[in-house]
Amino acid sequence: MIGAVGAYGAYNSIYASGATLAARSNALHAHVNEGAVVMPVAATPEVFSNAQTVRVGKSPDDLKAEAENASKVMETPAAERMRKRLGIEKCETCENRMYVDGSNESDVSFKAPGHIDPAAAPATVMAHEREHVANAVQEGNKPNAKLISATVTLHTSICPECGRTYVSGGLTRTAIKHTTDGSKMNKNALT
Repeated sequence: MIGAVGAYGAYNSIYASGATLAARSNALHAHVNEGAVVMPVAATPEVFSNAQTVRVGKSPDDLKAEAENASKVMETPAAERMRKRLGIEKCETCENRMYVDGSNESDVSFKAPGHIDPAAAPATVMAHEREHVANAVQEGNKPNAKLISATVTLHTSICPECGRTYVSGGLTRTAIKHTTDGSKMNKNALT
């Protein structure tokens, strides 16, 4: 690395003075030979070349046995979990996961338990929480009420079977100020 930086600097200084290509090449080689260690680029690692020679000398039966042993690596619990996470195999936990609304609002979705695909869960849960926000806005537009705030939080969990991160639910928090005497509320007051 040091030789390359120094060589680049020598190259630039000669180029700036207008020297010919041969002079630039001589200066580059002179600078690199001043103490920089140069490694051959085309050297083949010994481990790689030995592995190739060993493999070439094996019989087809030996190669087949090696392939079968290598496929057993894919039978480990970690590999099974990865296949489920990638959707190659079916994750029973994700297939049987049900969502249900826990609020007392009767006009929102998921009052009865329903399945949501893990890939669609963020959008579906957010749409459900927006129904709660719409109800809060409607309540806040009444004459004796004012919507102060509405916030939505999505919760995530990790599936214990496949390890996939999924949206496990949501929470809508609303603050509505009501007047008790029925008089009109000051629209500028936030307390």
